Amino acid sequence: MAKFDGIKGQELLDVEEGREEITLIFKDNRFLFVKVQDGKLVCDSVPE
Repeated sequence: MAKFDGIKGQELLDVEEGREEITLIFKDNRFLFVKVQDGKLVCDSVPE
């Protein structure tokens, strides 16, 4: 989980909902994509 340390404590600005995916947008312009694949949650982050 160390790859998500950069978003810990960051203010959440927006949540966008898509088909089989939600995107969390944080104050420092980082994005966290949460998807469902094969019945499991999968997370990918994109640094600023």
